[in-house]
Amino acid sequence: MMLRWQMEPALDALAQLSDSVEAALRRHGVSGEQVSRTRLIVEELACNTLEHGHLRRAPLPVDVIVHLQDDALVLEFHDSGPAFDPRDAPVPDLDADIAERPIGGLGLHLVQQLADRLEYRHDGDRNVVRIVLLQPADPSLQESPA
Repeated sequence: MMLRWQMEPALDALAQLSDSVEAALRRHGVSGEQVSRTRLIVEELACNTLEHGHLRRAPLPVDVIVHLQDDALVLEFHDSGPAFDPRDAPVPDLDADIAERPIGGLGLHLVQQLADRLEYRHDGDRNVVRIVLLQPADPSLQESPA
């Protein structure tokens, strides 16, 4: 099953997008953990796009597509910002004193930590980030030790 949303590139549209994604996933029986992970990833990618991606171009709407599969939730995030592979974002120094760290730089790191797989491609004038969140194993199906 595929679910799709479009967000105008404006901060005031972000909460509505996040709420809509969360409500749709809950309606389709997605686990609370997957809903939370998906919402956080959508918010981080959208904020990053709005803050950095649309500064130099006339922005097009952001497209969010979710594919619900038996074993995974696949999230696609399409934006019209300059080409940027989130896997190339600098890794933050989490051991540095918080007062010495620059502001920001944690969002894409968090997205990478939450994703089971993250892929990127630049398609025409659009960035396409594809994130796979594997469904957690159902504990009731696992054998108990003898």
